[in-house]
Amino acid sequence: MKRRPPSLGALTAAALALPGLAAAQTEIQADYLYAHYREGDLPAARAASGQGSDRYEIDTHLIRLAGERDEHSLTASLLYETMSGASPWWVQPGADGQPVQVMSGASIREERIDLDATLTTPVRGAELGATLGYSHEDDYEAVNGGVEAEFTPESGPRTYSLGLGYSYDRIDPTIGASSADVIDDADRDSVNVYAGSTWVINPQTLVQGALSFSLQDGYLSDPYKRAFLTDIANTVRDRRPENRRQWSLSTRLRHFVRAVGGAFHVDYRFHRDDWRIESHTLELAWHQTLDPSLRISPSIRWYSQSQAYFYAPFYGSLRDDGLASSDYRLSPYGALSFRLDLRKVVDDWLLGGGVEWYEASKDYALGSVKVENPGLIDYLNVTVRLGRRF
Repeated sequence: MKRRPPSLGALTAAALALPGLAAAQTEIQADYLYAHYREGDLPAARAASGQGSDRYEIDTHLIRLAGERDEHSLTASLLYETMSGASPWWVQPGADGQPVQVMSGASIREERIDLDATLTTPVRGAELGATLGYSHEDDYEAVNGGVEAEFTPESGPRTYSLGLGYSYDRIDPTIGASSADVIDDADRDSVNVYAGSTWVINPQTLVQGALSFSLQDGYLSDPYKRAFLTDIANTVRDRRPENRRQWSLSTRLRHFVRAVGGAFHVDYRFHRDDWRIESHTLELAWHQTLDPSLRISPSIRWYSQSQAYFYAPFYGSLRDDGLASSDYRLSPYGALSFRLDLRKVVDDWLLGGGVEWYEASKDYALGSVKVENPGLIDYLNVTVRLGRRF
């Protein structure tokens, strides 16, 4: 599901009950967010061409409207993105036998439009939410929907939540699909289920735990990527299993330190799937109120994953099952990111922004990584937000 669960929203609002920032409970809220994402250039030493290469840039515009009336709430958002730059194509051995990256030759430019709406209403003591979404690109189309329920017993400090989501995706490769054996079109289905609980330990401390399961079925390969075979000194198309089962366990802690007017957040997530990828994500954040209308939030996130069982930077010959992928997202690696957010309330206006720097490397992985994928990325993401409450 694309929306975060209602329980997380309640959790965050309660733990961040900072004067001024969380006090604006009004009927209608409008927000605009702009984000600029830029990946660092591919270094010449990692490139098969021996020359550095520009990578992806993404500009995002998001408009969101939210309203409440008689305990019913409706949220709608419109997202428009433009993407341009070169992307990793395949990995091959260099002159010293170490893997080097081949990038897509032509600069790619794409646009994406995403529409999303969620209606939440109380039913017999529970909060029910329904979400519908649609996404469109020149070579990609998706529709999704989901339902969520949240229930808080009157006698207890716990809140329980359940969710179910479905997505249908259709892929029609046209942009940059220069290989002769690329697919004409394909589709896939995804189902997600979620169950969680939030526990209010005391007025300053909340914890949350959740389990989720996802099943994907259909075309899960990347039509724009290739895999290199040394026995034929040529490439074959990226091919992955046609189904994937994923499990994850998430835990969150929110603690408000009254003496300094700040809140400490800890998030941990463990993920495992039947492609034999295991990952750990740990995020620490501090939300500090500097005055009743100003908040600053520094955070750090660490990530580590193992590799898919069929992944290799390049192959001596084709596997017996025909699977092949050198996508860096399936390789073993770790990553660190640092983020700083600032929010200021001026009457009915909310001004904000943030900066995030991210770097992926074998050195940040939990275990030893023998061969690092040369396509690992670093990026800088800058956001600006403007909100108005009526």
